[in-house]
Amino acid sequence: MAADGSRRYRPGVESTGRSEIRRRVDPFAEAVSDRGGDLDVMALSLSKVFQPDLDLIGALAALDELAAGCPTPTRDGVMNHLFGSGMFTGDRADYHHWRNSLLDQVVDARRGMPITLTVVGIEVARRVGVPLTGVGMPGHFLVGDAEDPTWFADPFHGRTGLTGVDCREMLVQMGMSRWSERFLDPVPNRLIIARILNNLKSSSERRGDRLRLALVMQARQVLPEFSAEGDDARQALAIFN
Repeated sequence: MAADGSRRYRPGVESTGRSEIRRRVDPFAEAVSDRGGDLDVMALSLSKVFQPDLDLIGALAALDELAAGCPTPTRDGVMNHLFGSGMFTGDRADYHHWRNSLLDQVVDARRGMPITLTVVGIEVARRVGVPLTGVGMPGHFLVGDAEDPTWFADPFHGRTGLTGVDCREMLVQMGMSRWSERFLDPVPNRLIIARILNNLKSSSERRGDRLRLALVMQARQVLPEFSAEGDDARQALAIFN
């Protein structure tokens, strides 16, 4: 975060051309193609697509610092340290802003949307020896424990120790009547990145941000889940014609 308390934002998209986009996306493609790659590296490599001068090592160190400050190296200890304490909160004022989908921006601002707050929780927990996973419910995202399918945490609302019943009630309160136990299945890291890319695409379209949408569409082509979007990705590049 900048000295004046504002979010750190490095401009540069406006001067981007086709060759520059490829140069930005290639490191992200490499991070995603590494099957043993860590979630934080994939997420920060995606951040770097939009902020080419992002210090990746420094951004990783910021997560290390959060882990070093965690007084209790347990799953609930990590969740309470980060979210129960109010250190990190959900951004309700500007929920759909694209910066809420970039991990470094969320770490700097201490607020974000459910999926990126979940990434913070997973990666800080991993650093203190606690393996956690993402849980992609419809319209919301939680932290789960693959070894204990009865435990969940909700970083956006600062809650931990939730049960499956609590999660179902949460969806009911969100206006969703359909339920499946599969909503609580762990989500692989690559699919977490895919969902973040969905959010970035939606944000860019909402704002009519054609420059950032071109970056999003090229980044999406890295993942096999979006392979059918080739024509849309090429069309997004038309802004540079």
